[in-house]
Amino acid sequence: MSNRSHQYRNDFLPSLAGGLCLLVFVTAVFAEGDLSNLEEPRHLLDEGKAELSATLLETDLLMRAGDVEYDYLLGLALYRSGQIGKALFAFERVLMVAPDNVDARLKAAQISVERGDVSYARELLEPLASKTLDPSQQQELVQIHSAIVAMNKPLAVRGYLLGGLGWDDNVTSGPNETSLVIPGLGSTATALGTATRDKDMVGFAEAGASVQKALGEDTWLTGDGSLHQGFNRQRSDVTDSYANLNLGVLKHSGGEYFGAALMGQNYRIKSATYRNTVGGRLNWVHPIGGDSLLTTYVQRLDFSYPSNSLDNATRNVLGMTYESAQGGGGALQCGVYGGGEVAPSRAHFSYHLSGASLGGSILLSRDMSLSAGALYERRNYDAVDALYLSTRKDSAYSFGLAADYQLGERWHLIPRYTHTRNLSNMALYDYTRNAFIVQLRWDFDNEKD
Repeated sequence: MSNRSHQYRNDFLPSLAGGLCLLVFVTAVFAEGDLSNLEEPRHLLDEGKAELSATLLETDLLMRAGDVEYDYLLGLALYRSGQIGKALFAFERVLMVAPDNVDARLKAAQISVERGDVSYARELLEPLASKTLDPSQQQELVQIHSAIVAMNKPLAVRGYLLGGLGWDDNVTSGPNETSLVIPGLGSTATALGTATRDKDMVGFAEAGASVQKALGEDTWLTGDGSLHQGFNRQRSDVTDSYANLNLGVLKHSGGEYFGAALMGQNYRIKSATYRNTVGGRLNWVHPIGGDSLLTTYVQRLDFSYPSNSLDNATRNVLGMTYESAQGGGGALQCGVYGGGEVAPSRAHFSYHLSGASLGGSILLSRDMSLSAGALYERRNYDAVDALYLSTRKDSAYSFGLAADYQLGERWHLIPRYTHTRNLSNMALYDYTRNAFIVQLRWDFDNEKD
């Protein structure tokens, strides 16, 4: 849904400073239709420098808004630089002054389809039914209608295959020491054995798919799933694998999106089930300015441990994320969340949590992008730990860097580095972990085929 942005609204007031002479001068310029200062941004746009063109044009926004040629050129520059919400507003200003402007109407309809507002796109296109269009306009109209049909395909399917190979300096997530003094076990240091920090060559194979079935113009059934199998060269005892499956429904109403999903996971260590998870999630997605989305969610997960039912627990989380498309093909995402996990049979495993995340990406070229992300989480446990005879407090943070090089239409080469640090007042849970993995990914999308 990240490719569906919504209508930009931004009230503006012309500056009154400068007195009557300036007002008369500005009025005269508009009356004469002096467009000489549009040549430079138009030239930049023709050269493919859309973001620079838009920046230059926006310096005159307060004075030139309402000028048909200015607004149309600004709309093109904003659209080509990825600022589709602002672009839509510019094209709408053209239509307010010149409702018969076919090109602006087509561009506004195209943006509306891209942000998922099919009903508004059809409203924009309706007056064109009685007009004679030139060949290029006809072609653009056909493409918009095709996009509307594609959006309402009975079934949309996306999928991927992913594999990776690399190095992990702490596959056990264990502390550096081979033995620790644990108060609950006496004053003599206890050997950690296989739980001690250990490094290894690692790899994985993964496959995933998502489906979306239209139930109507504004309602979809959704589903996604993935299978992941990890590999360790030496420490096969900590090799993990998992299967995820989520099923839900998505509704678009009044410019907002509402979603509900059932979630499930089977997590295995060394081919034996370690934990099963079932739960649900509710989402409310509010578009902001056409290029951004604010998502509020509530999630509940129930964990069951087949080999040790005393560890069974329930987690409840409330959170909010903000996503924004940036000029030049970049993106920004941040979020906050809070909640808690309750283990009825082991009070010292129950805790309250809060966290925050920040991430972003930048497009360096048509085939290369860079991304980075960071996460911080604080956990305050509810009861005295049975081993350390005090209350546990953890602060965990992680960050990652990745480059995505597109080898072909479907293939991506992705080197990725991840650093994790868990700071705990109890040495057994205090650790650092670094991993570097080179990944190869293949994508499938039936909407593009």
